Amino acid sequence: MKSSLADAPAANDTLSSPKSIAVAGASDIEGGNYYGARVLANLVEGGTRATIYPINPRLAGSRLYDLPVYASLSDLPSPPDMVFVVIPIKFVIPTLEEAAELGVATSVVVTAEGGSERERGRFRDRISEIGRTSGMRVIGPNSMGLMNGTLSLNGSFASGTIGGRVPPGNIACLSQSGATLSAMLQWFGDSKVGFSWLISTGDESATGIEQLMQAMVDDAEVRSIMLFLEGIGDGAAFRRAALAARMAGKPVTMLQVGKSEKGREAVKSHTGRVAGTREVFAAIAHETGIIETESFVEFFGTARTMAQRPRRPGALPRNRRAAVVSVSGGAASLSADQIYSLGWELPEFSPSMVAAIADATGQAGVRNPADIGGTWRNPEKMTHAIRAIAKDDGIDTIFLSMGAGGVFAEGVAQAIVKAAKAITQDVFVAWVGMSDIVRKIFDDADIPAFADFPLAVRAAEACATFSESQADLTEAAVLLQVLSEMPTQPPAAPIAEPSIWTVAEALGDLRKAGLPCAAFDVVDELDPKEVAARAAKIGFPVALKLSSPDLNHKSDDGGVAIRLADGPAVEAAVETFKAIASRKRLTDTSALVQKMEHGVELLVGIKRDPSFGLVLVVGLGGTLAELHSEVAATVLPTTPFMLRNLLSRNSRLNMLLDGYRGQPAADREALVSFLADFARWALGKGEALQEVDLNPVMVSGGKISIVDARAIWN
Repeated sequence: MKSSLADAPAANDTLSSPKSIAVAGASDIEGGNYYGARVLANLVEGGTRATIYPINPRLAGSRLYDLPVYASLSDLPSPPDMVFVVIPIKFVIPTLEEAAELGVATSVVVTAEGGSERERGRFRDRISEIGRTSGMRVIGPNSMGLMNGTLSLNGSFASGTIGGRVPPGNIACLSQSGATLSAMLQWFGDSKVGFSWLISTGDESATGIEQLMQAMVDDAEVRSIMLFLEGIGDGAAFRRAALAARMAGKPVTMLQVGKSEKGREAVKSHTGRVAGTREVFAAIAHETGIIETESFVEFFGTARTMAQRPRRPGALPRNRRAAVVSVSGGAASLSADQIYSLGWELPEFSPSMVAAIADATGQAGVRNPADIGGTWRNPEKMTHAIRAIAKDDGIDTIFLSMGAGGVFAEGVAQAIVKAAKAITQDVFVAWVGMSDIVRKIFDDADIPAFADFPLAVRAAEACATFSESQADLTEAAVLLQVLSEMPTQPPAAPIAEPSIWTVAEALGDLRKAGLPCAAFDVVDELDPKEVAARAAKIGFPVALKLSSPDLNHKSDDGGVAIRLADGPAVEAAVETFKAIASRKRLTDTSALVQKMEHGVELLVGIKRDPSFGLVLVVGLGGTLAELHSEVAATVLPTTPFMLRNLLSRNSRLNMLLDGYRGQPAADREALVSFLADFARWALGKGEALQEVDLNPVMVSGGKISIVDARAIWN
């Protein structure tokens, strides 16, 4: 049997099932190197078919698990395919160098770096260099190990396996937390759902999670991918791998931590990575179809569901139209609340459906959600009720909301399984107080079952999201091509830019690039007469803005005057600006006089994410930007299709763009074209550009005008 795993230098290379594995640092569990002993014990007890070579110069010539112990890698009968490095830190680099010289394909460094920050940095840099120059795949350091259920390979110090064995299956899990893998193995237990690869990526000195994710996409035995993320080092590679997973029809379930400020502090102190923001990862999920989860229980349960039922029977669509069958009126009402909260529908049962349910259960007037509590004593009625509901083609999913059940529980569970086998709808079970026997009944039938209804609804939503992502892959292929054509090095950055561009500087550069700016002029001196003259040329009414690199929030400081109808009004505003400049001791002051524009006010911004690069953000603009901070984001570069999707994701903004209270509806295609032009402008500025705020951008029908702008440079 073969499996594939990409190496760091060439992500498409494959790795055959290792025929020989060395454990550098192998030891006896009593009185020796605990971690080396655990890795060796798990490899032996896990049943790997590979030849195992324990390495320990102190124990050379003795035997561990009846295996001869060698002093070094060079002493082995032949070079191993894989090496687990579980030795004191001072021996790690020499061992990796020896492995590289012998042509070892993969080394997994379990040892964690130590010493000062400078020493740790040198250690990681040297590991990276060894991997890059030799072509050897190096995972770690600080990795819990690597496992593969289909290969009976447990190269880890995890204690959550039964007899060292990893349940085989088609889920690949990549985790930046080793403990998460151990917890997952215990949570899945003796379930039918198992794993191909489980890899603790450690500190990723040479091989990042992005390359390993691409490897999982390329592995034919992997059908579903799980990601536990604390941060991303190469955002572009991550986007490509995630899009490739979507193109390959492999669902990706993700739990990402460090989205809050405190969470990011915790991640930084733990791994040295800088986590992306919630908006950025939401943007990545939108374009790639990644399924985001918010807790370990949801993460494990959703991933298990995606392995059990990634597609609806018969490959039918999932249109978020559900029926709920419950044995409690209260549970039925609570279920409805949960379903509606995610935007699902609960279609009304037709009169013929109500009659059919009455014939099946003896209960008249049953509506959706359906309380059929009288079926407990006759589980066969449960089967008939589910089949009756399934005859409605307008229902895609049937939720079963159950409770403990006592002596009837097993019969009801078997009745549900019987019904589910005969219908094309997805079936999700929420069973409070579910016994192990009932859980096994559903598990054996590959029916997703949960201990609480919200988890069942979230899993169903994940299935619907995945189905949507698979419905049309054309745009995903276009975006993947765009990312594949990205230059490996960013364009040269400007060398003489100020750290902050004032509104005058920012608007000037945007106008020069052909972007639509409201007509404006800049007066370098706060001369009331000259400013009034310039305003007359532009045409009243005008807006006047005080510009200075020392002034961040002009409107808050009184540095904006609007709807000025004549020269005297302009002169009075300039006098006010002069007083503000004097009081606040502003430098390099100027006045920007601008034609008044009207329309929907948008915030259009650029921020540089440390992992993903430039991110385009759109939300409500003007004074509403802070009051209603809902924004949608997309990582650059992107495509027009993704920009249309970006605009559709902000509910309040959509109301305004559609023509709120008689205002003209925005020309969305013109707006998409503007966003694309602005994105190209930002990408062309290179890595020096850190942040841009266009607030507001006025949109009236097809007319778009940038009214205010500010840029921050590195």
